[in-house]
Amino acid sequence: MNRKKGGKVAAVIDISSSMLKMKIAQLQRDKIVTLDRLEYPVKIGSEVFHGGKISFESLWSLSSTLHGYSDVMREYGAEQQRVVATTALREAKNRDYITDQLKIQNGIAVQVLEDDQEKTLIYSEILNSIRSMPDFPAGSTLISFIGTGSIGLCIFDGTNMIFSQNISMGPMKLYNMLGSIQENSGDFDTVVEEYLNLIVQHIPIPGRLKSIRNLALAGSEIELIARICGVTPERGHYVIRSELIGRLLQEVRVMTPDSIAAKYDITDASAQVLYPVLVIYMQLLQLTQADRVICPKVELWDALLRQMLVPKSKKEYETHVVNSAISCAQWIADRYRCNRSHSDAVRRFSCRIFDKTKKIHGMDYKSRLILELACILHDAGYYINSKEHLDSTFDLVKNIDIYGLTDREVLMVAFLSRYDEYCVPSGDDPEFNRLDKQTRLMISKLVAIFRLSNALDKSQTQKLEDITIKLEKDRLVITSSSDGNLTLEKWAFDLCAPFFQEVFGIHPVLKIKTLML
Repeated sequence: MNRKKGGKVAAVIDISSSMLKMKIAQLQRDKIVTLDRLEYPVKIGSEVFHGGKISFESLWSLSSTLHGYSDVMREYGAEQQRVVATTALREAKNRDYITDQLKIQNGIAVQVLEDDQEKTLIYSEILNSIRSMPDFPAGSTLISFIGTGSIGLCIFDGTNMIFSQNISMGPMKLYNMLGSIQENSGDFDTVVEEYLNLIVQHIPIPGRLKSIRNLALAGSEIELIARICGVTPERGHYVIRSELIGRLLQEVRVMTPDSIAAKYDITDASAQVLYPVLVIYMQLLQLTQADRVICPKVELWDALLRQMLVPKSKKEYETHVVNSAISCAQWIADRYRCNRSHSDAVRRFSCRIFDKTKKIHGMDYKSRLILELACILHDAGYYINSKEHLDSTFDLVKNIDIYGLTDREVLMVAFLSRYDEYCVPSGDDPEFNRLDKQTRLMISKLVAIFRLSNALDKSQTQKLEDITIKLEKDRLVITSSSDGNLTLEKWAFDLCAPFFQEVFGIHPVLKIKTLML
């Protein structure tokens, strides 16, 4: 046991599709040092991707192994512990039964991470890794995490993530879906390539980023591919030339999983997904001008352990998520020709009101981000249908990927974007009613703020450059000055004020100082 005195010890257990893994680490001299790492193969991914459910035989195996992991954590004195699960458990139809039994049998609360949560954590570690590379080329970078059942993509412009997309199709899921073709014909390689090409072709890469210079990958089978290609890690990452990947792809495309396993001395599970993984690599290379793949040696638990052992890293992560989500939303808004000057004004007013009313709304930084994103995207529906633009905005926004946001949070942005001075959240709306009570309440609070802010630039001509806010006992006094005609803004503000008062018990008042002579 390599534990040293002084530093905190933390442990993360990761229930992935093919492996039950645990890593125990300690903070030593401001560095995170691995104390122990355990792995146990599982088959829950194959069960879920093939039949939709996790068997109770697999549950009992998980439970037994987790008991052993718990004993090891106690030996190391791990003060902080997290147990997370990803694609397989996330997509299992019986996930609630499985997590309930693990809690009863093992006393463990499993956090099933949403797709965006999992990938955003990994992206943050990839960024830490490539930023530390002294010779990392300038220019935009396509970053991808290839899980067993999903593929995540994002584009880093050197400052923020400006594009994000999740694809519910990973190599193991692909093999389970198309594997029967390999048994019945010799066209498996063609079908896999055509199917993945169809998916990749429809990824809406921003037009101004067609010349992406770098490709950084993490996830499924990377260490295996590096070993087969004869590549060793350098300062925490592999660098694999594209011609090596292409050569290996051509070699294995005509081989069966059994012959792949025998030739490279790998497990049957790895042999089954090796060809689909290589096809994904080549498809992503073709999206870029990169002549090599940079593969940082990072995993999900690295990000979780960093947040547990280095408190300031959590704040840094939150800042990264906020800035990148806003950058992604701005790109989407530009794509749908939203009025940037108007959305900037509404966003500025909304943030000012949100920050000045913290003591009456009790919401956190993520709620503020959702509000900002709605301000940026609320006019996107005009691109689809000017007559029913609110409904068009809702339908558009709820189906997009925004960096760092879960499906629930994106849906909240969509709801928030669908209300104007005439519309407020209502129990008569069946879609709104399907949300849980807490989500409905949060949306209503944010809508109250958003509608007031939107009203202040109703004409979309920025007659008000800035506002000052004073929260009195029962009034929210918003003061500004202008030399313009604000009749339209005052009319919209008066329509929106009653809902704000209904939600918060505070009456909004607008005071304008005229600058006209």
